[in-house]
Amino acid sequence: MSRSPEPETLIDLAQDKIAVIDERGRFRYLNAAAGNLLGFDPDELVGRNAFDLVHPDDIDRVRAGFDSVVADGTSPDSPLEYRYGTADGDWVWFRTLVFPPAETGVDGYALSSRDITLEVESRRRLETIASTSPDVLWMFSADWTELLFVNGAVEPVFGIDPEALERQPQVFLESVHPDDRPAVERAMERLSAGESTNLDYRIGSPDGPTSWVRVPSRPVTENGEVVAVTGFARDVTDEYRRERQLTVMDNLLRHTIRNDMNIVDGTAERIADRIDDAVEPASSVSSDGPDDRADSGSEDSNFATSDSDDSDSTTPDPVDPDVDFAKLAADVRDHAETVRRVAADLLTTAEKQRGVIDLLRQHEPPQPLRVAPLVESAVADAVGDPSDSRASVTVSCPEEARAFTHPELDYAIAELIENAIEHAEAMPTVEIEVTAPADRVEIAVRDNAPPIPPAERDPITDRWKMDDLKHTGGMGLWLVYWIADRSGGDLRFDAGTDGNEVTICVPDADREPSSAAADGRPSAVSGNEPTVESDGGEAVSAAGLDGVASAVAADRGVTSETGPDRDAASETATDEEVAPDPPARSTDG
Repeated sequence: MSRSPEPETLIDLAQDKIAVIDERGRFRYLNAAAGNLLGFDPDELVGRNAFDLVHPDDIDRVRAGFDSVVADGTSPDSPLEYRYGTADGDWVWFRTLVFPPAETGVDGYALSSRDITLEVESRRRLETIASTSPDVLWMFSADWTELLFVNGAVEPVFGIDPEALERQPQVFLESVHPDDRPAVERAMERLSAGESTNLDYRIGSPDGPTSWVRVPSRPVTENGEVVAVTGFARDVTDEYRRERQLTVMDNLLRHTIRNDMNIVDGTAERIADRIDDAVEPASSVSSDGPDDRADSGSEDSNFATSDSDDSDSTTPDPVDPDVDFAKLAADVRDHAETVRRVAADLLTTAEKQRGVIDLLRQHEPPQPLRVAPLVESAVADAVGDPSDSRASVTVSCPEEARAFTHPELDYAIAELIENAIEHAEAMPTVEIEVTAPADRVEIAVRDNAPPIPPAERDPITDRWKMDDLKHTGGMGLWLVYWIADRSGGDLRFDAGTDGNEVTICVPDADREPSSAAADGRPSAVSGNEPTVESDGGEAVSAAGLDGVASAVAADRGVTSETGPDRDAASETATDEEVAPDPPARSTDG
């Protein structure tokens, strides 16, 4: 029978550093792995204080943990992680379990230390990526009762403090737009059941600004069981804003301008037809009536006829004496006026369209500007000299008011003034009042014109979505809206029987902004559009999400299994998921 190996021989074969220290921290024993990991001869360290090699930044925490074990006589609930010095002056990360004598029977405190340097470096890289990423990286337990990881981007994107989310993991649902919340809750249930999702939804309230996020998510499984759910949330508000802008321009080109050009074309045709109707009877009399010259029968007469034919080429045909030339002239003038009016409207629209395109092409951020000069410039552009204008324009604006806005704000104010004057049915009266409630500057333009039609204001306030049958015609209000929107503000309408009140809201330059991003970009846009599950087209939604999930899972001790469904986010689902009013498209994997 072979002899059993000595325990010390087996301990020396271990990959982890095994050591025994007394209650003062001095080494009594180290196995061979200590020499391999630290570069010291184990016997060289015996009798030396183990805490002498702990990193200065970690010594207090590690010493306090050990003292607690000595005082309580029990192992700590979690291992200690710290840096330890090597013979060449470098540092190695250890994860150490401490066992008191009462649990081992050993004369001293047994330490089992594992080298986790690579794991810590990987975790640090993940933390660096997470801390600098504008996307919200997150991981929850499978039942959504515990937050396992989230980076700092959750605060600017969702408006939630990470610590608050850790205390109450599902508090993020309060930030989701109420109309989209059921779709988000269904996606959470599907994730917990092991199904990947890819959901677009809004952050915000029905009465306030909203932003859009795209959230690809996947379950993390271990032995076929979902142990966690992970994903990221990306702010795609600019993408939705751009889509709306393109929709407006498309409708303008395909409908408004085309329809107006049809009016021009039809009016021109009516002018031509009206003139033809007046001239044809005279031409008929000239061609069908008797010709005395044809009866002469002489050569001279034939010669004379030839001469007459030559002269007829420059002589007008007889005109029908029954034609009412006064009425004809009036009709022609009316039609011509219609052509000129529509042409002028088209030119105005084209100018505004050019202004919109120029505005959309700008990349400069908003800037602090005094509001009073902008209002003064807008009034001058809209009415010229107020004393000579047919409109009554009054202004109330604090001299000290400053807005964080694009310089084109005066263009927006002037557009509202011109619109009020143009549509007023009586003596136009326009009141401009500038106030600064909370952290906003509000420019209210009131008029006595008929109410702005819902068809013009509803698309801007997202009351309904434009399509081939329902679309807005003008560009003026859209230009006003986009100037406010790109300044981080919004546009409000209050249409009554006695007039309209249109209010431009932009951030106050002298107060801490709450709805504008730090770089000056708008952080939210008014919206009331359907929840949309996108097709997973983001490049990071597959490979990037897997990397984040794996790294976070490894840090948490969770294994993420791979399988045929790993690319599901890039596929198109066949089922239709319906979100509350209006219906949503489901195209996730």
